[in-house]
Order: sequence, then structure tokens, then C-alpha cells
Amino acid sequence: MVLVAGTLVSSFTSVHLYRLPPEPAGRRGAERAILSANLALAGLAGLLVAAVAPLLGPGLGTGAAAVLVAGSVIGLCARSLAASRGAMALSAAVSAFSFAVVFLMVALELALGHGPSVPLLLVLMGLAQALAGGAVIRRLSGPGAADFGPAARRRWRVLARRSGWSLLAGASNEVFTRLGIFTVPLLFGAPALAGLAAASTMLRPATLLAGAFGSGARGPLAARRHAGDARGFWRLLVLGAAVPTTVTLAWSGVVAALWPLVSGWIYGGRYEGLETEVLLWGAVFGLGCCWVAGLAGLQTLGRLRSLALAELGGAVACAAAMVPMLLLLGPRGALVATILGGLVQVTLLARAVSRGLRAGGEGPSFIR
Repeated sequence: MVLVAGTLVSSFTSVHLYRLPPEPAGRRGAERAILSANLALAGLAGLLVAAVAPLLGPGLGTGAAAVLVAGSVIGLCARSLAASRGAMALSAAVSAFSFAVVFLMVALELALGHGPSVPLLLVLMGLAQALAGGAVIRRLSGPGAADFGPAARRRWRVLARRSGWSLLAGASNEVFTRLGIFTVPLLFGAPALAGLAAASTMLRPATLLAGAFGSGARGPLAARRHAGDARGFWRLLVLGAAVPTTVTLAWSGVVAALWPLVSGWIYGGRYEGLETEVLLWGAVFGLGCCWVAGLAGLQTLGRLRSLALAELGGAVACAAAMVPMLLLLGPRGALVATILGGLVQVTLLARAVSRGLRAGGEGPSFIR
């Protein structure tokens, strides 16, 4: 619910922060309209989850999920705002504060001899992100950060008209990244999915480089875009894709070579013989690093239609290859299908960035 709500709300709001001018004076009105729309949608998402959660049954049907979803959407908006302003320390502070709150709560419950209470943790995670996110938003945009007046509501309508392509991009990416999660257990059972997850776990720290670039580069990219520095824009994107990809591929080779030790020490002798899956995951995550760079570039250029078409192309290619690859290769076929979709996606992203730079961005902005 958090992932889906974050994707949908960001498609209407936060995605537009990245193409605003870097100077606060040139973005104030549009920024406040975006922030107010995000807060309104966060509240709506929380209410919808509160209505749906009881229908999911015991174990999933907790009302605490509503607090988690609403708070997470606010925290995501705050991190996006900070990243678009180049205030990376404030962006990191939102996650750091949430982590500290949850860590202290788990430690306290363990010290008292209790197991962690899942509903309580969900509530704390949501409240921590909402509080930290609200503080960051107030720090960057002032006490009147959220504008709910007539001018802001007019901008909401413009945002809605301009968000169709970003919404399609988000929905396509959800299909692309999560299709295997459903098809693998459907055909081979949950243990097969557990094996794929085990093979990916040791590689995820390397992908943090891509996430860091995606968050930190949008401000410099926007500055280069508004300065007309196409060569500097392209150079930064290539660097941001190449370095994380190289590190990820190298690390996947190391993990694959050491997999007998990983299987024995970390997984207690389970999940043996997954060296091929580790290398395939390395390719998936490597392409993901390139995707992050292309995403940052197209969002900064305001080429949301091109971004949506690239995401859609990758999702269609992945979906078309998924079942044949699973039948041919077994569970690892999901990774091969994802790689094929990723190659299509990254190729389309690169072409779209090149066209966007030649065209000089998208033209008129909704700021006016």
C-alpha cells in the first residue's frame, strides 16, 4: 500500500518539483501548490487504506496501516522537496529520524521482554516520517508552505492535466518491477520466490549508490538545464549511470564467487547453488542504475510523455517475455525477462534524454 500510494501521489505532485528553477524565488508559488496537493492526497490515501485494511483479514487488516501510508507519503514529499533544492542532509534526516524512532522502540520492547508490536511499529513509522517530513517542509518553505487558496487550487487542476504521463510511467514501472513477484510463486510456489529474494539480498547495498545519485543529482541537473549546458547535463547523467552500474556488477561477481560461504554462514546452509541467480540480479540492478539516471534526466527536462513511453515499453517487453522465460528457464527466467525489459526501457530512456536535450526541455512550465 505504501509503495502504490507513493507512486500514485508522486506522479501528481513530487515529480513536478524537479523541473522547477533551482532558485527559491522562482518556484515559490508552484512549490506551495505541489506541497498542499501532496498533503491533501496523503490524507486521502490514509482514509482509503483505513477503509480497505479491515477487509484484508487478520494479520493484514490493521488500521495502523493508514497512519503508515499517510505519514510515508508526507515523508516522501519532504525528501523530494529537499532533493530538488539540493538539501541532501535534510532529505537524509527524514529517513534517519524514522530509523532512530523504530530502532529505539524495538530496543525498548526487547529490554522489557516483549516481542515487537507490529501495529505499534507501523504507527511509529508513519508518525516519525510525518513529523520529520513536516519539519523539513517547514524549514525549506516556511510556515506558509502549504497553500490551499484559490490560486493553489487552480494550479492543482494544471497539475492534474500534466500528470497523466507521469501516472502512466509510475503504473508501468510497478508492473515492470513487481510482475515476477506474482508469477514466480504462481507457477513454482513461494519457496522459489524465497530463493530469488535470497540471491538479491547481498546486492542491495551496492544499489544505494544509484539512489544517492537519483536524489542528489536533480538539483545540479536542473541548474545545467536552466543554464543551457546540455553537454554538462549529459556528462553528469552518464557518470551517474556508469559508476553505480560498474560497482554493482563488480559486487555481484564477488558475491557469486563467495556464494558457498554466503549460503553456509548467512542462510544456514539453505539456498545453495544460486550463483547464476546472483549474476542475473547484478544485471537487473545494473540496468536499474541506468534507469535511475534516465529517470532523473527526463524528470528534470520535463519530458514526462517520453518517460511514460519508455516505462511502458519496458513493462510490455518484460510482460511479453515473462511466461516464456519462466517455462524455459524456471524461476530464474523471471530475472531474464526483467533484464530484457530493462534493456528496452534504458534504450528508450537514453533516446528520450538525447531528444530532450536537443529540444531544450519541454517548453512552457505550469509555474506561470
